[in-house]
Amino acid sequence: MNKLKEVLERSGLRTKSLRNIGSSWILETDKGKFVYKENKNLNNIYEYLRVRDFNYFPRYYQDKDDNYNLTEYINSKEVPDEQKLNDLIHLSGILHRKTSFKKEVDMDKIKEIYENIVSECDYLRKYYEDLNNYIDTVVFMSPAEYLLVSNIDLFYYLLSFVKLEVNNWYKNVLENKVLRYSMIHNNLSLEHILESDNKYLISWDKAKIDMPILDLIKIYQDNYYDLNLEDLIREYESEIKINDNEYLFFLIRLAIPKRIEFTKNTYLDCYNINKYLVYLRKIVALIQKNSKTNEKV
Repeated sequence: MNKLKEVLERSGLRTKSLRNIGSSWILETDKGKFVYKENKNLNNIYEYLRVRDFNYFPRYYQDKDDNYNLTEYINSKEVPDEQKLNDLIHLSGILHRKTSFKKEVDMDKIKEIYENIVSECDYLRKYYEDLNNYIDTVVFMSPAEYLLVSNIDLFYYLLSFVKLEVNNWYKNVLENKVLRYSMIHNNLSLEHILESDNKYLISWDKAKIDMPILDLIKIYQDNYYDLNLEDLIREYESEIKINDNEYLFFLIRLAIPKRIEFTKNTYLDCYNINKYLVYLRKIVALIQKNSKTNEKV
């Protein structure tokens, strides 16, 4: 609070009311409403976006050396989630197009990504084989256990796909030695897009320069139940095209299954596993549509 008072005095703002939401403060002042966060200086990010002519973020009011983040408060309009999701995808395409560049890859970093994916696949293969073997010894399986083992081939299929294709992706990167990078928001969600007189992306705390496909991976994984993946790609590519190796990495990351653990609530386990199987089947269908090297499952 002391830091906030200092900022208000330095900015010449007279506070009418304060409201705390998580790590943020909503300030109503004589000069309008603002959002304040401590220890979140995003000046360099905002300046980079401004220079690259990406203007879909709130106005900011701090100097580069100030250890806080003060932005205008956006009075957001009610927009259907389906429209917000479409706008979120479209804005990510604009962001990546305006900040996109190619550069020679850091081979140590690429090797680390490759080895981490291989290691994760090996771990998950062993985990699901052990879990499968254990459930097979149970005399009376729970409904959740039965649901998992009766669909275990989905997990093995996807892990085999990842293990094969990550080698192809890695080989392509080694040969080309160049990847496309851009500013990525790195935390895209429906809560982080506001719509008023303009569209705004907020919560840039995790933004960084990285492979743009990472933003799309998060959008799909968070919204797979309501989102057609081909619609996502079509909307995104209205702004910037995805090359073959980016799309391969996209499929690889989507295809890595998460670790499923059982709880004492069988009903909840069944619900969560069934919902996750919907996701896995969508990824399998996508792989089979776009790959000639994988058998049907």
